[in-house]
Amino acid sequence: MNKSSQVVVGAAVAIVAALAGMLLSRSLVKPAAQAPTLAVGTWLEPGRPLPGFTLVDQAGNAFGNERLRGQWSVLFFGFTSCPDICPTTLTTLGSFEKSLQDLPAVDRPQVVFVSVDPQRDTPERVDAYVKFFSPTIKGITGAPDDIASFADALHVPYAVTALPDGNYTVDHSSALFLVDPDGALRAVFSAPHDASKLAADFRQVVGRTAAAR
Repeated sequence: MNKSSQVVVGAAVAIVAALAGMLLSRSLVKPAAQAPTLAVGTWLEPGRPLPGFTLVDQAGNAFGNERLRGQWSVLFFGFTSCPDICPTTLTTLGSFEKSLQDLPAVDRPQVVFVSVDPQRDTPERVDAYVKFFSPTIKGITGAPDDIASFADALHVPYAVTALPDGNYTVDHSSALFLVDPDGALRAVFSAPHDASKLAADFRQVVGRTAAAR
């Protein structure tokens, strides 16, 4: 074989090897899931991992990052003395939960109510409150500084407002926050909330992520 033939053969071998490598890499690398198209929510890509936090649930048990891993979670910040936004939103979230009962257990979200009024909202009070709307909604509270840090991590505004009678109320966000099974914030839903639309968006999310497993 002359030198020019050797060059041609060498080039052909290199091309074949490169093509084989491309095909192999395509077979081994799973394509990224396409971002879901949400009707009433804003999808965050990439997800935003939450910083470490330590609160307590309605049973007095520790509630930290590990309690937001392994399944989807929907978080809502409010307080048990709220006269309007909280009862309305929690009623909607109760209906949202029920509409997703046909999904496999691993894909159903946990709904978490986070009190922004730790001065009045003891674990016992939070427990009685959330159970009025659904037996499966989780309620969490904690020390004021811990609540403030957690809310700040999700950019949730709230403020205590004094009332003429000497009491106080808490102005707070009505948004819902979707946290993925890895503990990262993935979507935000602004009010007004509709259970059927929230459920439709959640099914979009679960459908796209399940396809990428």
